[in-house]
Amino acid sequence: MKKYLVQGNRYQHPDLTKRFKELAAEYNRVEPEEIFPTPGGDGAIRSVFLNLSMPGDRVVLNHPSYSMYSVYSSFRGLNQVRVPLKEEGDWWKEDWEKLVKEVRDARLVAIDDPNNPTGSPMIMGDEGRLRELVETTKGIVLLDEAYYEFSGYTASRLVSKYPNLMIVRTMSKAFSLASFRVGYLIANRDVVKALEKGSTPFDVALPSLVAGITALENPGYARRIAQEISENREELYRGLVSLGMKTYRSITNFLLFRHSGELVEPLMKRGVAIRNPVRGFYRVSVGTREQCRIFLDKLGEVLENSNTEQG
Repeated sequence: MKKYLVQGNRYQHPDLTKRFKELAAEYNRVEPEEIFPTPGGDGAIRSVFLNLSMPGDRVVLNHPSYSMYSVYSSFRGLNQVRVPLKEEGDWWKEDWEKLVKEVRDARLVAIDDPNNPTGSPMIMGDEGRLRELVETTKGIVLLDEAYYEFSGYTASRLVSKYPNLMIVRTMSKAFSLASFRVGYLIANRDVVKALEKGSTPFDVALPSLVAGITALENPGYARRIAQEISENREELYRGLVSLGMKTYRSITNFLLFRHSGELVEPLMKRGVAIRNPVRGFYRVSVGTREQCRIFLDKLGEVLENSNTEQG
C-alpha cells in the first residue's frame, strides 16, 4: 500500500480492479465476472438497496439484524417487514415458516448469516432452504456473509444457479481491514453488469484496493485470525457465564449477553466500549486474550459497584 501511495495523484489502473476480482473469485471458487468490488460490505449492501429497489417496495428483515438494513430501507422509502428470531437455549433460530410467508411479495430479503448481533447461524448455505426462498420471493435474496471466515459456510457456489441470490462479503473482520473499507458482492454476472452501470471504476480507493489484493494473496492470515478469535471467544464466553451473565453461543467475532442494567456508560468510563443493540442485551467484540481479560475485569467492577449501590 505504501508503495502505491506515491501514485495517489492519478486514477488507479483498471488492472488493479481486475486483479482484485480474480483473487476474490479464486478465494470463493466463483468466476471473476461474479465479483463486484465495493467500499466495504456496507458499500455492497447500499448498492443493492439503492439500485435494485424502488420507494414503496417491500423488504423483509430479521429482527434483530444488522442495523444498516433498516437505515438503507428508510432512506430508500421501503416498507420494512421484520421477522423476529426465536430464542432457543444458547442460540437464536430463524422462524422459517414465517420468513417464507413474508417473502412472497418482497422486492428484497436481507439476511445476515451468521446473524448480527446474536452470532447465531441462520441458513448455513443450505441449498434446499435457499432454493425455497429464491423461488418463493419475486425479488432478491441478499445474504450477508460478513462473518464467513468465522462460520466456515457459504452459499457462494449458488449465485450462478439462482440469479436473484446475492452475497455480501467484507474484509473488515478476519482480514483486519476495517478502516480501509474494502468488500465485494458475489452475484450472477448479469447482476454485476447491471450494478457496474451505476458505479465507477474508482469507487474503491487505491490504498484500499491494493490492501485488499495483498490480503487476498495471503489468505492464511485471515484463517489464523479467525482461529485465534474463535479460541478467545470460548474463553470470553466462560468468563461472562462465571459473572452470572446469560450469554449466547456464537460463531462470529462477538458475543451477545443479557443484562437488565446499564453497562455502556460505566464501561466507557473505564475505557471499554460495547454495544447495546436491543434493550436488555449487550454485544461485545472478541479481541486478544489480554483485551478479553481487561473487559471481564472492568465488567466485574461495574457489576460489583451496581450490587453495592443496590445493597
